[in-house]
Amino acid sequence: MCRGDFMSKNPEEAMDFLSYVSEVSRGWDEPNLREMGMMKDPINPKGGMYMLSEDVDMKAKVETMARRLEDLELKRMHEVQAISETQAHVMPCTICQSGEHVVDECPTIPAVREILGDQANVVGQFRPNNNAPYGNTYNSS
Repeated sequence: MCRGDFMSKNPEEAMDFLSYVSEVSRGWDEPNLREMGMMKDPINPKGGMYMLSEDVDMKAKVETMARRLEDLELKRMHEVQAISETQAHVMPCTICQSGEHVVDECPTIPAVREILGDQANVVGQFRPNNNAPYGNTYNSS
């Protein structure tokens, strides 16, 4: 039915094609008249969904709950391992050699930044003496 590129179809042709696809796929989900005669269980009034017997349904629910519980236990175990690993790898502050905080939280950082800023300002104000005997612009006259 879709003889070519779907995007090149006009809106009416596209809707016709999508209607066809939905009809074909619905035929796979819903039992036809021949299958209904062979079925023992009643058909669920919700189209496309099959009814499970009560014991199979309960087994499926128990399995689902067991998987979820196992996933939660694994997740908690990984969280505990991650917390213990981060506590074991805490390094002391390399600025002040204190083990009470990490480098990012060091109280001396503002003072260090001020000192480095002052040094940068001094470097920017430096002017070489042009009359030095070994300078590039030395004039001996």
